[in-house]
Amino acid sequence: MSVDRYHKLFTDYRSKKLFRTADFVTLLGARKNTVRVELSRLAARGLIVRIAKGLYANPYNPPSPEEVAMVLRSPAYISLETALARHGILSQSPVTITLITTDLPFTFHALQRTFEYHHIQRPYFTGFRDQGAFNLACPEKALLDLVYLRFCRTRELGERRLRSLIEDMNLGLINRRSLRRYVRLMKMQKAMERFLPG
Repeated sequence: MSVDRYHKLFTDYRSKKLFRTADFVTLLGARKNTVRVELSRLAARGLIVRIAKGLYANPYNPPSPEEVAMVLRSPAYISLETALARHGILSQSPVTITLITTDLPFTFHALQRTFEYHHIQRPYFTGFRDQGAFNLACPEKALLDLVYLRFCRTRELGERRLRSLIEDMNLGLINRRSLRRYVRLMKMQKAMERFLPG
């Protein structure tokens, strides 16, 4: 099949930002092995963008990194440093997109970005809002996810480093009532008293 046929699919289905191999098989009425070989060749020549195994971007309507993040691992929501930066609580904009999932932890590199998925227990998989194309943690849950995953669970951040990070945050944007609700849910009263007394 010609390159033109694939590009025609991308234009005919312009509203579809991401295509899986199975989509091409169905839409082209071709064998899976044939489509895989063709896609591999097209990607190697730089004619189409392969995001992950079996996942391709529509060049006429490319997905945002956030949209890709929702597909690479599901269910998931953007949290930790990325969400805190989006809410204006953290002044630095991290290059890595940090996410929460109930699936296995996972780090993926695509679109010149790193997607870092952290596992959390299903009862704690809450506190996010649907933003249309992606799920985003509310500020309070993003802060709790950060303390829980980077300090309580892994000690990736030592107490001094975490305290310094929290001191640099714009905590005036945090709703204390909402924060307390998530603290109770995640049983993090002692940990949070160390970093946010009162």
